[in-house]
Amino acid sequence: MKAIYPYSLDPDREREYGLPRFEVWESIRSTNDRARELAVEGSPRGSLVLGWEQTEGRGRQGNIWFSAAGDGVWMSLVLGENDVTTQLPLLVGISCAEVIEELTGVIVSIKWPNDLMIKGRKVGGVLVEMGDGWVVAGIGINVRRSPSESLQAFGDRTIPATSIAEHSHRISEIPGLAGRFAQRILERLDCGKGQDGVVDSFLVRDILRDLPVHTDELGIGIARGIDEFGMLLLEQEDGSIVKVRSGSVRCITSSEE
Repeated sequence: MKAIYPYSLDPDREREYGLPRFEVWESIRSTNDRARELAVEGSPRGSLVLGWEQTEGRGRQGNIWFSAAGDGVWMSLVLGENDVTTQLPLLVGISCAEVIEELTGVIVSIKWPNDLMIKGRKVGGVLVEMGDGWVVAGIGINVRRSPSESLQAFGDRTIPATSIAEHSHRISEIPGLAGRFAQRILERLDCGKGQDGVVDSFLVRDILRDLPVHTDELGIGIARGIDEFGMLLLEQEDGSIVKVRSGSVRCITSSEE
């Protein structure tokens, strides 16, 4: 794998975002794989890996994540074991949504558990992976073009794709956008807004709330937000509320009801 910069960016840029390491790769198999390597090697929390393209990018459940060169932010952030909570994927998604809104004015919703949405179309997603002594948060955001525009598609073909550029001309440079995402995630984790602020922040972005949905884990019901641990609250036919911990969720169309 050949990096644009041998090891990291100019120290001035690292200081700008308060990051200990900021790698940019011309082409990389997977930024999550590289971030995991850094974490295992002892690279400090906050180390960031950005790829101009990923050749084997992935989403949840092994879905392919197409990452064409220069079309989006394909990045992974090294986190610490103390950052691990069931809310972490939501916290990462909320942080990215806030930054996009602040820079472009475009409203970003969240589809539990990890999809970033603009007007019902998928603009990005989050993949948190962890193992023995390492935690990384992978982020993919379509910025200049969506996969469908480059004759590709998300692994999840049931959700149409979009890009930030389809909704705003106020587009930041890719490395700067990645730096802002990383900075906001770390700020949320460090200032105590991680646990306490996720539920309220998610509530105003929840694209599934009060809609009939199908969950892989517990079947059909009405989405009723999340609990304090980031679990999806699902109202069943008998009125009982159960908690969905994992798996995919999709809206049910009128023809399926």
